[in-house]
Amino acid sequence: MEIAILGPGEGVASHSTKRLLQEARKLFRKCELIPVADVKLRVNDGMDAVWGKESLQGYDYILPRIDSKRAQIGYHVMRFLDETDVRKPYSAQTILTAHNKFLTLIELVKRGIPVPETWITGSKETAGKIIDKQKLPVIMKLLSGFGGEGVMIMESKEAAKATIHTMKTLKQEILIEEYLPNPGEDIRGIVAGDEVIASFKRIASKGEKKANIHLGGRGVDFRLTPEMEEIVLKSAKAIGSKICAVDLVESKGKVYVIETNINPGLKGIEKASTINVAQRIMDYVKGEVKK
Repeated sequence: MEIAILGPGEGVASHSTKRLLQEARKLFRKCELIPVADVKLRVNDGMDAVWGKESLQGYDYILPRIDSKRAQIGYHVMRFLDETDVRKPYSAQTILTAHNKFLTLIELVKRGIPVPETWITGSKETAGKIIDKQKLPVIMKLLSGFGGEGVMIMESKEAAKATIHTMKTLKQEILIEEYLPNPGEDIRGIVAGDEVIASFKRIASKGEKKANIHLGGRGVDFRLTPEMEEIVLKSAKAIGSKICAVDLVESKGKVYVIETNINPGLKGIEKASTINVAQRIMDYVKGEVKK
């Protein structure tokens, strides 16, 4: 069995991508890390996607780790793979959805999944009017931010309006999201297929509202409630990915989805839960290849 991980190159691959590669090489005869930017796509009398001298059609499974920086070329490569028999966890459409926070929210809401009230507009003036009606603090997010980056918690309406002005000057679209009161904690579940294979809670450092690990938060072991597990699995199906992470917040007696991630980080959850999450993902991939 031969598989490939499609994403950044070896020199810029994340810890999590390297962990997946490490576990894959224990299970498969061949596992390559293919830089998506180096894939050559050809159309003429037919279509092909080539890396080096090898066609991607020769792999039994391709696991994409396509981040927002590589989403454009990644979409085209995955669109090609959609026309082949190569197994993979999601289609090209999922890249467009997952790297646009508002499109993600639309797919979640269509399936009745609770999300924070969120607005988007292309007008500075309209955005300012939205801010005027919001309770403080208010959250502002870049459409394609990830890992807690591009997420801003505004404590005053003046700061929020100044940020809107800056973002529009930089031609950046921005989301305005209600702040869900919570003790600086969120919960992450990792999905592989029809199963939540691991979960943990992230707790923000003192004085910080964002709980992301690489922003100083710490992870602790946490088991999802049946309600949370159902929401996590429904969210994965909503964005069309068989492998992903779903982030939850408990607020006002209700569970909300605040983020989904098709390239989940593994360092924090493997440390907090003591589960070899990379191995479990690759066990799932092996099962898919054998079908």
